[in-house]
Amino acid sequence: MLSTKLQILSSPDKAGMAYGIAQIVDNIESLEHMLKSLSTAKQLALDAEGMNLGRTGKLCLLSVAPAPPPDTPPDVPGPVFLLDVTSLSTAAFTHKPGLTPSGNGSSSGGGRGRSRSTTSSPSSSSCGLRCLKEVLECPSVTKLFYDVRCDAEALYHQHGVSLRGVVDLQLSEVAYRRYGPVVRRVGYVIGLTRALECYLAPELRERWQSTAVDKRLLHETFNRDLRYWDRRPLSQEQVRYAADDVLYLHHLHREFTAALAPPILERVAMFSQYRVQDSQSHVVAIPGKDGTLAGSGSGGGSDPTRAIAPPGL
Repeated sequence: MLSTKLQILSSPDKAGMAYGIAQIVDNIESLEHMLKSLSTAKQLALDAEGMNLGRTGKLCLLSVAPAPPPDTPPDVPGPVFLLDVTSLSTAAFTHKPGLTPSGNGSSSGGGRGRSRSTTSSPSSSSCGLRCLKEVLECPSVTKLFYDVRCDAEALYHQHGVSLRGVVDLQLSEVAYRRYGPVVRRVGYVIGLTRALECYLAPELRERWQSTAVDKRLLHETFNRDLRYWDRRPLSQEQVRYAADDVLYLHHLHREFTAALAPPILERVAMFSQYRVQDSQSHVVAIPGKDGTLAGSGSGGGSDPTRAIAPPGL
């Protein structure tokens, strides 16, 4: 059962597992394992955490969940990789398996193991495995986000990653209310927690509720501690929170895709890319994952209009 698989471990095991299914990626060896696991993935669910997440904040953690195989039972979750950007720095995005890592992320930092020394070789450079930056910029790999804006800003302005192939499920949800089984007028976007409450199948919703972190309490914690996501080692609460934010995105995507016509899905993809492009230009105030507003960039101000659903979608 899912609730059993998501049982919190008292400490990570030798394979780096925590929260039952989430693997913390904080050294070169575990990064290479993640990249090899993602090498055939056609769809990824992603979410970023950080300090004042945006163009001038700090991206500290990136949750990455490849879609489980089609024949996987719905109560069996796929793997979740928690990429520790604080520990790996630029190597998190630029390192290729078998190649010497670049930047100051060549050591394991605050991770649980030493990164092993690697050197470039003809066999390793021809293996075809890509660094994470190349995966995130590949248009043929679908990337699921729920409100991509803060994440896209941090990835682009801090690590030079230009996301492509994005489907913003917050926009999919808007399209579902506007063009789905029950057509409604939609004025505002909703947060991830509300979307999970509304659209998960009953058995999945019950399991999610039984294991989910109380986000309101956790938000209070990291509002008091600005370095919350930059502290190491990661706490069990941080691991649970980060895993929860991607664990069910593939389920939401299937629900919305099954209910919307192809032309609407194409518009969702187009408006998702608009959000990515906007994040690469001027500084704006961005609504947080649960509908709350947080200033982007240097953290100044907030703009309520950013919570308005795109009128042209």
